[in-house]
Amino acid sequence: MLRSRLATKLTVLIVLVLVLGFGTLTILTIQREADLVVDQNKLAARRLTASLVASIEAAMLQERPDVTRAVLQELRTTSPVEEFNVYRRNGVEAFTDLATATEVVRNAGLAPDVLANIQKMQRAPGPAMTGPLFARAVETLKTQESLDRRNGAWFFTLAHPILNQEKCQGCHGADHQVRAVVRVATSMEPVFAEVRRHRDRQILVGVLTILAAGAVLTVTMRRIVVRPIETLATVARRVGDGDFEARAPAASPDEIGRLGSAFNHMTARLAEAYHELEGKNTELETALRNLQESRQRLELLEQIKGELSKFVPDAVKKLLERDPTATELQKRTVEVSVLFLDIAGYTRLSEQLDPKRLNQLVQTYFSNFLEIIQTHHGDVNETAGDGLMVIFQSDRDATDHALNATRAAFAIRQRTLALNEEYGGVFPSVQLHMGVNTGEALVGATKLGAGAGQRWTFTATGPTTNVAARFAGSAQGGEIVVGPSTAERIRTHFVLESLGEKTFKNVSNPIHVYRVIPPGVYEKIV
Repeated sequence: MLRSRLATKLTVLIVLVLVLGFGTLTILTIQREADLVVDQNKLAARRLTASLVASIEAAMLQERPDVTRAVLQELRTTSPVEEFNVYRRNGVEAFTDLATATEVVRNAGLAPDVLANIQKMQRAPGPAMTGPLFARAVETLKTQESLDRRNGAWFFTLAHPILNQEKCQGCHGADHQVRAVVRVATSMEPVFAEVRRHRDRQILVGVLTILAAGAVLTVTMRRIVVRPIETLATVARRVGDGDFEARAPAASPDEIGRLGSAFNHMTARLAEAYHELEGKNTELETALRNLQESRQRLELLEQIKGELSKFVPDAVKKLLERDPTATELQKRTVEVSVLFLDIAGYTRLSEQLDPKRLNQLVQTYFSNFLEIIQTHHGDVNETAGDGLMVIFQSDRDATDHALNATRAAFAIRQRTLALNEEYGGVFPSVQLHMGVNTGEALVGATKLGAGAGQRWTFTATGPTTNVAARFAGSAQGGEIVVGPSTAERIRTHFVLESLGEKTFKNVSNPIHVYRVIPPGVYEKIV
């Protein structure tokens, strides 16, 4: 396959070079020789015309028009030209009628015997001569030439003006510069036929030369180039099949020999690299097995992480992502807003519903609350039967967590109403007690136990959380009760109703509390 393709390309290339080089030279030579032959024949036609004109002039100078007519008749029969005529300056064929003889008799006189001979040779003129060639000859007083095709044959035509010289004006008058125009037409077909024969011979010689040179060069290129490359390709295939001991011939001092040496050097380096690669592959297989085992362990850990994340607040997950050592989980004092909510009349519901349905009710409602809590950046800190404690924190502004807690409480209130309508007839209607308190609390991890049995919990502790639970306990069904710190932060965003100061269990001083008014309801506005 290699030999066939490369040999074909080399053959085509050689033939193209020969055709473009030698062929172009042959064509130029043929064209030059053809032009030379044509020019030689044109020169012969010009000389012949000059001879004919000289014969006519000599007879006219002897004042023997009858002899001139005889000469013309003789020239038409013996001359090799195809057409030979003489025309007066007005285009009428000369030496046919008595117009010129009459003019000569009038101007200079003519011997009676000469006039008698002219009268004997009188005949009707042929077709009048017109055309640009004749007109230019009369106007320019110079010989005009043309090469044209008539009746399927090529003719070289000359229009030679005969000037009215001073010595001729005694007979012909002095009112014109041209006495006549000699028209000579020579057929160029024999010349062109010879040119074609010569061209065909030259083309045949050129084709044979190209074929012979192409064959010799092709055979030479196959021996010098194709065979060594084919041998190199065979060795390359052996190396590709894994035989790194194969070597290409490199005895030649030329470029192909140097290519063989470079190929052998490359093969030796490939053998070294192959042995090194085998060792690397062994190491890689071992590393791959270890990686697969590690990946399986990682997938298991990710699965465990996903399951455990259900029990870890979002704040804890964010802290662990920033600091896996969990140093930030230690308890610290942080300002937070705590939302505490529980189900109003939970004891009555527990008496009406069996534990399974009661648990289903709590799970259904609290599951819907979880999405709202997460949307408002809260963390469910504790669950206790019918109650939830949610912590809201913010790194930007102290007002943010209070607003988030209040907005979450209103959203939970609206969702509760929607769930009551959706599950009407399935569960009894539910109302919530909700309280929001803002203040400082100890937030972080608490360790229970010691040694291998220890357990960590994450929560918020302190009066702020306890008071939030007391606010929720004091709220009526569906109310949202907030303390003074929360009210101060949200008063520009929500309408508040003052409930006055109230005393709460385990709280030493009364606290001024407020009820957040739902949109559209206004009573006492603080």
